[in-house]
Amino acid sequence: MTTVDEAWRQLTVRAREPVLEQLRRAARGEPVVPALYRWDKGMDPAAPAALPFLIALVREPDRPNREELLSALARLVGVGRQEAAERHAHGWAAAWREHRTAVEPLLDDPEPEVRRTALYLTERAAPLLARIPEESEPWFRAKQLIRLGEVADPADDAARALLTDTLHGADGPDAAAHRLAALWGLAALDAAEPERWADQWVAAVLDPAAPAVVERLWTEPDDDHPATLGREIIWTGRSLPLRLAAHLTVRLARAAAEAGRHELCEVALDAGWRPLLALPSVGPLWPATAGALLSSPAPEVRHRAAAALAVLGRAAVPYADALHALLDDTDSDECLDGSTADQARWALARIGDPRVLPDLVRRLTAVERENGRGFVRGDPRRPEPYDALLPLHEHAAVLRPQVARWAREGESHAWPDHHPGVRLLAAWDAPADDAKPPPPPDPEAAARGLLRIPPVRRSHEDPAPYLLGTRAVAALSWRGPLSAGARAAVEHALSLDRRLSWLSDYRAVLDDERLREVLRRALRGEAVTVPPLSHLEEVDFEVGH
Repeated sequence: MTTVDEAWRQLTVRAREPVLEQLRRAARGEPVVPALYRWDKGMDPAAPAALPFLIALVREPDRPNREELLSALARLVGVGRQEAAERHAHGWAAAWREHRTAVEPLLDDPEPEVRRTALYLTERAAPLLARIPEESEPWFRAKQLIRLGEVADPADDAARALLTDTLHGADGPDAAAHRLAALWGLAALDAAEPERWADQWVAAVLDPAAPAVVERLWTEPDDDHPATLGREIIWTGRSLPLRLAAHLTVRLARAAAEAGRHELCEVALDAGWRPLLALPSVGPLWPATAGALLSSPAPEVRHRAAAALAVLGRAAVPYADALHALLDDTDSDECLDGSTADQARWALARIGDPRVLPDLVRRLTAVERENGRGFVRGDPRRPEPYDALLPLHEHAAVLRPQVARWAREGESHAWPDHHPGVRLLAAWDAPADDAKPPPPPDPEAAARGLLRIPPVRRSHEDPAPYLLGTRAVAALSWRGPLSAGARAAVEHALSLDRRLSWLSDYRAVLDDERLREVLRRALRGEAVTVPPLSHLEEVDFEVGH
C-alpha cells in the first residue's frame, strides 16, 4: 500500500477519510468497507487502484465483515461493466481484467453467499467448465450452467457440449430442473439467435413436474423462502440479454395462456416488462399476444396486458374495442399501482380514442386525490397526468376545459409553483418560435454529439448527447438541409436499439418517441422543434446521471 502513487493517496470520498486509510484499517482487521462507490456519483476514481486490495480482503475466510466487502466488490464490478464507469474511474476496465481471475477460486468457498457472488463476478468459461462436473449442490449447479451460457463464446465447443449433454442426459425425477437449467444456458450461449431454443425452453417451463422439482432442488440453503419457478424465471431473465429475454417471455406468455397456466402467463408479462421499456425493437413482438391476453380470466394477466398495450401506443389501435370493454374492470393487483381499467384508459388515450376523452382528465388526476400511493418506479403503474396528456395536443379542443379546471384546483404532486396543468396548457399553446430552444454555441458540433450515445442505457448516464444533440439538430433544421456530418449523427442515433432517455419507467418510451420523431423529420428536411418531454421528479435528478 505504501507504494501507491501520491496523487491517489490524497483522494477522498466526499467527507470521509482517504481511501488509503480505509484500506489500512481494513487490513488491520477493523470491520471497514472502503467507500468506493456512491449512488449519486458513481465509482470513485480510487477504485482501480484499490481493487487488488479489496480482492485480497474478500479472499480471507476469517474476516468478520467478509460478506459486506464482497457485496461492495460486486457493486463495483456491476457498475464497472458499464461504459460510464470509465468517466469517473479511468483505468477500471484494465484493472478488473488484470485481477478478475483472483476471484474465481471463491467458486469453491463453503459459504453459499460467497459462492453466489463469486459466480456473478466470474466472466470466463474455464473455471465453470472445471467446476460444474464436480458440483454436488443442485441449486448452485443450475446457476453455474446458466452463467456458463452467459460468459462462454458461442464457438466454445466444450461449453456447448457440457450444456447439450446436460440437456439430453437429464432423466429421472430431477430431469425437469436439469433440462430447464441447460436450456437457459444454451439460450444465453446463442443469444444472437433468440428463437433457437425458445420452443424447447417454453416446453421445459410448462412441464407439469417443473414447479415441484425447482422448489426441491433450487432452494438455497440460507434462503428463508423456497425457490419457485416463477421467481426463477423473473430473476434469471434479468441477467439475460434483453432481446433474448423478450423473445422467451413473449413465447411463454402465449403458450402459458393457451395451456391455462395463468400464473406463468403473469410471470412472463412481468419478466418481459423491462425489455419492453428498454428496447424499441421489442415493441413489435408484443401487440398480438398482449391483445389476446386482454380477455384472460386472470385479472393479474389482464392488468399487465393492458399496461403493455399502453406503453406500445399506436400499436394498440387494433385492440381498442377490447380495451374499451375493460373500462369497468376494477380488478387490481396488490403488487401494482391502479386497476386494469386505469391501464386500459391510458392505452386508449395514447391512441386518441374519442370514447375516453370527455372525462379523461378527472380520471387521470384521481391519483392526486388519493390518500397515499405506493409503486415501484419501473413497474407498470398509472401515468402522471401531465405525461399522459402531453401528447394529446390534437385533442386540445376537448381537453382544454378539463385541464384548466384541474389547474384551478391547486395542489398536486408536482412542484407547487409549476402546476402541471398550467405547464400543459403552455406546452399546447406555445407557438413555433417560442418553442424553439436557444441554439447551442456550435450546433454542428453538438449535433455530432449524437455519435457518442452509448449502445445501451447506462447507470449514471449523461443525457447530454441525445438531449443537446437533438436540440442542435432542431436548430440546424431551420437553417436548411442538414450537413453530411449531422445527417450521419442523426442516422446513428436512430439506428440504436435503445431508448433515447436516461429514465427507466414508462417515460423512457414516451420521450424516446418524441425525440425520434424530431430526428426523423429533420432528416426529411423539415424545420422542427423539440417538444416538451415528460415530467421529472426530484429523484430523477438524483439518480438519473
